[in-house]
Amino acid sequence: MGRSSESSIVTKCALVMDVLTHSRQPLAFSEIVAQTGFVKSSCHRILAVLQSEGMVDYEKESRRYRTGPRFFEWARAAWHRTDLQQAAADPMIRLSDETGMNVVLSVLDGSTVLYLRTSDYVSIRFAARAGDHAPLYCTAAGKVFLAHMSRTQRDAVLSSVRFEKFTEFTKTSQEELEEQFLEILEGGYATAIEEEISGVVGIASPIWNEQNKVAACLSVWALAERAGKDKVLAMVPRLQGATRHISTLIGGAVPSESGLTM
Repeated sequence: MGRSSESSIVTKCALVMDVLTHSRQPLAFSEIVAQTGFVKSSCHRILAVLQSEGMVDYEKESRRYRTGPRFFEWARAAWHRTDLQQAAADPMIRLSDETGMNVVLSVLDGSTVLYLRTSDYVSIRFAARAGDHAPLYCTAAGKVFLAHMSRTQRDAVLSSVRFEKFTEFTKTSQEELEEQFLEILEGGYATAIEEEISGVVGIASPIWNEQNKVAACLSVWALAERAGKDKVLAMVPRLQGATRHISTLIGGAVPSESGLTM
């Protein structure tokens, strides 16, 4: 049986962030306890998790808490989504025309992939549309997002995911996924070979922002009967050329080394 939303650490973290973001000034620990209604031990634990992820800062001199740098990075990324879509529009069309395959721009949305824009070379009934969500664990873009998370963040995200076996090739455990992450980091792309939908092969590469963080993903996918795994994988250099170009347009650059903590 799953845990209730009231006891979820994600829900508690969100409540603490709500309290801090709506406050006009940093808050003392006692104020956070009073406003959240948490017991002190639970509140200490939640604040420690948020501090470790850069979501909360602790001011030693005033002994008060405030929102951290990672929160502001997320806020800036949200404001830049329109710019991201505009920057990606032409490169996506060119990539689709060059490869003869469908192209998708996506971002991380909680524990799912959110599709922002699509460029369909071939109209297919089950093709992703802007606004659709997809699982992280069985999509190429989702694997890119997961691979570039810290181990702590990845554990937290996947702890709330219900692994479903969509096809015979779907990975249904975190252990199976972990085996792929180093290869994804080293190669700069991820694959999903008929893992979400039978007969669909896809690849994805990250788009980087000005903080050298993964801002989004660009994916190329096709029907296996039409293109095949080898043909799709042969498009990796074209895909990575497009993601490097988009990264440059939004002020980002591909880092020489990954910051992942395994």
